[in-house]
Amino acid sequence: MSRFSRITLLLAVTFFYLPIAVLAIFSFNASSLMAFPLSGFTLNWYQALAENAAFHDGFITSFLVSQPVGILSALIGLAAALALASPALRWRTGFIVLIVLPFLVPKTVLSIAQAMLLSWAGLGRGALTLIAAQTLVAIPFTTTIIAAVVIRLDPRLEEAARDLGATPWQSFRKVTLPQIKGAIGAAYSIGVILSLADLTISMFLAGRTQPLSLIVASQFRRELKPDLNAMQVVVLCLTVIILLLSELYRRKRLFRAHSQRDQ
Repeated sequence: MSRFSRITLLLAVTFFYLPIAVLAIFSFNASSLMAFPLSGFTLNWYQALAENAAFHDGFITSFLVSQPVGILSALIGLAAALALASPALRWRTGFIVLIVLPFLVPKTVLSIAQAMLLSWAGLGRGALTLIAAQTLVAIPFTTTIIAAVVIRLDPRLEEAARDLGATPWQSFRKVTLPQIKGAIGAAYSIGVILSLADLTISMFLAGRTQPLSLIVASQFRRELKPDLNAMQVVVLCLTVIILLLSELYRRKRLFRAHSQRDQ
């Protein structure tokens, strides 16, 4: 790696992670003023976070919304990835454009359009609407993750299963699915993380549903309190845990696959 590349990488890492590090430092600062020098070490802001009922309700709401988003976006992404990998698919380019389009359209425009459509259809804003909208945004990501694995599968394995008398569902369940479980798990994790991190869509479509992102944004407008820093650190840690569990599951599957090949 050249010197210029190392410097560019260092600047990029600093730009992305320095604000997170500063946020974490101030979450342990004894003073309510977020300024250097620090006043001492304390866990009071985490205790205040643990006693904040609004944060608890917002986190539970976000969790309950993110789970259907993760499951639906993974399932729809799986169906889209299988369709993309099928040699019988016609108008492949148009299908890809339809899948990627929600990613290209700004979230604000997409949220307003969805709100207008739902209002015209007589549907109110709420949790179900929010789940549908966030799922739509997550589908391009989940489809890409699963399709990257599906297109590398050997089609002869499924053809051999069909020649031996397996039905299409049996060949998919016993041949294809075991090979893409890791990609489906990763797609689910991405759907959950995108839902938890969403703010724009929630502002337009949440209605009376108050996910954690809306609660944080509302309190941030009034006053930047240190317990918000503590909350962000907790959410960041939970996100890292989800990613680590997904990676451990992927490596465990790879280890099993290599073990079976050696036997």
